[in-house]
Amino acid sequence: MRALRFLSVGTRTTTAVLMLCCAMSASAIDLVTPDEARRSQQAPPVAEAQSSAPDSMAPLIAVVDPQAVDKALKNPFRMEIDFKTQAGARLDFSTFKAYYGAFKIDITDRLLKEATRTASGLRLSNVNVPSGSHRIILRIKDDQSRMGERELYFKVE
Repeated sequence: MRALRFLSVGTRTTTAVLMLCCAMSASAIDLVTPDEARRSQQAPPVAEAQSSAPDSMAPLIAVVDPQAVDKALKNPFRMEIDFKTQAGARLDFSTFKAYYGAFKIDITDRLLKEATRTASGLRLSNVNVPSGSHRIILRIKDDQSRMGERELYFKVE
């Protein structure tokens, strides 16, 4: 079984980068609490209905790193995400959202509190994620209000 799987809603091209760099440090932040991870992992699977087809002009969220997607990840790990827009649109970083697990817990503030904004995205370091299987949903809109979404499925040892 693959330890990390990516699903995409949205599409296409012009670039901005969100980097989540998880490096070792004595003062690591908890992106997800052990209780949130446990409750999400114990939740029964639910089929989610999609209200409408994704907008083919919406921003694309591409995962650049980690490259070894067939292995369980170890804390700390590095994650790099590219946001790409289409047809001259610009990203609206104020619309960025990150949701965790089966209950879609909003972890945006937690993530952004520790992030450093760069010209092309965000950089985050020293992140702890509990052992187990995880799902994080990333969303961002462009200046045309088109929303791109990416679901990240990964396992941490």
